[in-house]
Amino acid sequence: MAKDFYDILGVSKSASADEIKRAYRKKAHQFHPDKGGGNEEKFKEVNEAYQVLSDSAKKTQYDRFGDNYQNTAGGGQSGPFGGGFDFNGFGGQDGVEFDLGDIFSDIFGGREQRQSRRSRGVDLEMPMTIGFEESMHGVTKTITLEKQDKCHVCEGSGAAPGAKVITCPKCHGQGQIITTRRTIFGNMQSASTCDKCDGDGKVPETPCSVCSGSGVLRRPKTIEVKIPAGIDNGQRVRVTGEGEVGYKGSNPGDLYITVRVTPSKEFRRDGVNLHKEIPVSFIQASLGTKVEVKTVDETLEVKVPAGTQPGTVLKLSGKGVPVVNSGRRGDLLLTVRVIIPQKLSKQEKELIEELARLEGESVHVNKSFWENIKDSF
Repeated sequence: MAKDFYDILGVSKSASADEIKRAYRKKAHQFHPDKGGGNEEKFKEVNEAYQVLSDSAKKTQYDRFGDNYQNTAGGGQSGPFGGGFDFNGFGGQDGVEFDLGDIFSDIFGGREQRQSRRSRGVDLEMPMTIGFEESMHGVTKTITLEKQDKCHVCEGSGAAPGAKVITCPKCHGQGQIITTRRTIFGNMQSASTCDKCDGDGKVPETPCSVCSGSGVLRRPKTIEVKIPAGIDNGQRVRVTGEGEVGYKGSNPGDLYITVRVTPSKEFRRDGVNLHKEIPVSFIQASLGTKVEVKTVDETLEVKVPAGTQPGTVLKLSGKGVPVVNSGRRGDLLLTVRVIIPQKLSKQEKELIEELARLEGESVHVNKSFWENIKDSF
């Protein structure tokens, strides 16, 4: 009975190469003889089907001639492995040792290959505390941090001064070592990062004596950080290229500064607006006045209209927080707090009582102890 390789893998004739590969992996994993419930015969069929359908030339012949595709290709082979598929005796043949666990961990992603050199270094992060005034106007801070930096002697090349950088003699410039293993699927190749050049393909003829050929050194570095005006508490500033360098001085990461802003005793920030209280006396609120108000930039004279009530908010447009990198600013909102005197002179009391009578208000004035005694007789 003719074998239907598409049916064995559970794919259609129009399936793409990726779909065929995914179906094969699923079936091979399902029927692998080492698993509980595995099926050796079906496992062989799945592998045979995949060997044909994953090869464009064999697939074309199979689509045209069916089971006779082997004869049309010449050689009269008994199977896609060129000599039949024999699952027995895999303890090592012709001096070649291999392990089924290794094979399937490679196929199904179970073995993590050692990563080659990083093309970009890592990012760094550090906190910085600034004052409220500094956050309003912006500030430049000088900081020193210890990090992986480019070697100052070899400039990141890893080669001693005057020495040449040559092709790696072990991998011949490929950056990888190719090994071939005999498996149940035939000869399989695997690539691993060259341990001599670490995947670079090149090595220094004479390594740098300072960094031992790595191209990097851990050392302190002093840099200037510009904090923009309007920065808020908890926001971050990115300093491009001031993180740690990558392999052999390759592109560095970035430095992120998390800013902490010390609270102000005068202002309360709300987004891009600032809030501040201005105290005025009862008389000033009643008659109106002008008071001097200190903003974050200057001192201004602010008019308090007559009859201003406690809690009234006066707005100074554009006197709030600078919007970072925009040229715009928020507002300064002044909340009027009316101060009521706690102690009054006799004359002040009389004047206020007279004002109350003029306004028709009822005022109960506390009498002294002796005045209360006098009234009782």
